Amino acid sequence: MADSADTIQAESGLGFDPDKLREKYRAERDKRLRTEGNSQYREIAGDFAHYLDDPYVAPGFARAPLTDEVEVVVIGGGFGGLLAAARLREAGVKDIRVIEKGGDFGGTWYWNRYPGAACDVESYVYLPLLEEVGYMPVEKYSRAPEILAHSRAIGEKYDLYSNACFQTEVTGMAWDEAGGRWIISTNRGDAMKARFVCMANGPLHRPKLPGIPGVETFKGHSFHTSRWDYDYT
Repeated sequence: MADSADTIQAESGLGFDPDKLREKYRAERDKRLRTEGNSQYREIAGDFAHYLDDPYVAPGFARAPLTDEVEVVVIGGGFGGLLAAARLREAGVKDIRVIEKGGDFGGTWYWNRYPGAACDVESYVYLPLLEEVGYMPVEKYSRAPEILAHSRAIGEKYDLYSNACFQTEVTGMAWDEAGGRWIISTNRGDAMKARFVCMANGPLHRPKLPGIPGVETFKGHSFHTSRWDYDYT
């Protein structure tokens, strides 16, 4: 005699029991729910500060602080910042400066270069400014190197490299009422002025360090996936 599961499968015509499948997915989801939220991660500071180092640039970068003035500052060199700067350029704005913490454009795709990294959204939908740049993605789901290269192509297309400040992190902004300008401070000692500021910054440049017991005493070589050490691997 057939059991109830067989009966449900036969009646549905699906070949499986949808309720049991939902139950299985809920059980697997519940295994991964963490009630402690962000407290499950270690703060990347002190002995863990090296996990923030940028392995894609040469060490020792330095430049003189800037106190000049531009029309528009765009904070962030990911897709949001690239799109904002590109549309401003198309609207006729010539004096644009992108400030980016990384050493190049790309945002999360600048940082995440681990083996096999790829986007899970169709490239024809995900990648911005394809028509404007004149580029056709080579795969339905683009891999990280292609996305990074496209980000750089946008920077070249819209002449965003010429006045960009890479390896620079904004630390503060203050409005100068008398001058009608924003005063933008950075970790490079800058006090640059801008008539307008577009904020396209995000949290994905900062890695999360899991609170694995013993991580603070581990003596071997370790690195974060968003700072992949290809020299080691």
